[in-house]
Amino acid sequence: MWGCLLARALVPFGILVIIPDYRNFPKVNIKGMVDDVDMSIQWVLDHVEEYGGDGKRVVLVGQSAGAHIGGVVVAKKVLDWIRQQQHQQQQSYQRGQGDNEEDCRHLKSKFSPQQLCGFITTSSPHNLVTMRSVFHRHGLSASVQRSIFGGISGSNDYDDDLNDDTIKSVATGDDMDVFEAWSPYHLVKKCQSEYITLISEGNTNRNNNDNESIDQLKDIFPKLCVIHGTADKTVPVEEAIEFLSLLSNLQIPALSKMYPGWSHTDPILEKPMLGNHLYHRDIYELVRLWTGGSDAVSDEGLGFCIGNIEYNSEHKSENAEIIGIVDDSTKAVEDDLNLRPFDETHSILRPICPTTLVEIARVCNPF
Repeated sequence: MWGCLLARALVPFGILVIIPDYRNFPKVNIKGMVDDVDMSIQWVLDHVEEYGGDGKRVVLVGQSAGAHIGGVVVAKKVLDWIRQQQHQQQQSYQRGQGDNEEDCRHLKSKFSPQQLCGFITTSSPHNLVTMRSVFHRHGLSASVQRSIFGGISGSNDYDDDLNDDTIKSVATGDDMDVFEAWSPYHLVKKCQSEYITLISEGNTNRNNNDNESIDQLKDIFPKLCVIHGTADKTVPVEEAIEFLSLLSNLQIPALSKMYPGWSHTDPILEKPMLGNHLYHRDIYELVRLWTGGSDAVSDEGLGFCIGNIEYNSEHKSENAEIIGIVDDSTKAVEDDLNLRPFDETHSILRPICPTTLVEIARVCNPF
């Protein structure tokens, strides 16, 4: 549904939207879901031009579980790129000895993370370890979580009274490792450690004093933007804040936007139904920013934050560089995309449902 609403809002202004899906639990666990998204991205890169798109201007967008899976794919593609470089070093310095490159990869696809112009992650559970108690409160027992993410099966005696302290006591060792293995937060940390190893081994093998900076890790990732609603009760906004803090600490640039008072599904469902297309406009602007191919298109005036963000209890930004919103009518955009300006008065963007029906639906919405 939300993919259709996104396409409905963007296609009239010149953006091609492809909406892949993935198999769900119990048909597959997380590995099957990640494989589906991974191969769907490969398919888009291989075939998008057949539908009038440009394979060099692909932006990945995900919301909630889709954003989580997309984040896993992006991080694992970065790990695959690093391991490919490690494999090439081994081949170079060990005269062809070493593991087979195919055995070193996490994912089956052939594309590199740099082929994606950007990744927009919305309302995502970035850290599965901290989300376990939240999942349980929303009806996913510890045993179901282990089944989805491939953890160790065991007694369900503690399922009924699971809390943060209980999780810390029962989710240890290999079980915790499983959740970290499918957590974008922990995978990004692993990218850092493996990149440091890559640089260290490269310098040792070359027997020189080249000091390549860890800052270069940022060049392996696509452009990133983290979006979240501050009133999200399904995935707390702290998930976004902590993830942005990690990216900042690793010097991986990321844009962000927090929608005050918005719920988990407001960006993709309730707000568009009411004719509020702020989220769709933000995606449009990010696509234009990341794929425009012109310095005239910048992040100035798009209303995003840059760098680490800290929120107080009212979720008001305290330590963030806020970029003011500029009237598009006075901002010249010179790029070679030939996109039509995003026009919220376009007939296709009118409200779909009366406010009363949307508010009634909120009561029934489990998210």
